[in-house]
Amino acid sequence: MRNAMRQLMQSKKSAVTTDDLLEAVADSRRRDLLRHLHENEVDVIGVDQLADELRASDGQRSFSDDLERICIQLRHAHLPKLADTGALAFDSRTGTVRCCRDERVEKLLLFVAAELE
Repeated sequence: MRNAMRQLMQSKKSAVTTDDLLEAVADSRRRDLLRHLHENEVDVIGVDQLADELRASDGQRSFSDDLERICIQLRHAHLPKLADTGALAFDSRTGTVRCCRDERVEKLLLFVAAELE
């Protein structure tokens, strides 16, 4: 199962364009989510735990106070969008997120933080 997931992620990474990545990180909540995963060196996390950590870590700058609403936003908008770029893997059946270390995503996040925010 893990090998199949890795192969899928590799094929997605090779097909993802710069435009796809820029579109994915255009939303501040997705940038905050990716930064959280990278800065805390998260490998695998449940959506509910991720939502709780995001709510606690950013002082509600980009995520609402309502934990259920955050979970819904993550499951239906942010995680699928980021998974499409290969920045992370999202298993909607198990509700787990796996961080995929992608050098292009990390460089893009650093650039946006340094130059645009």
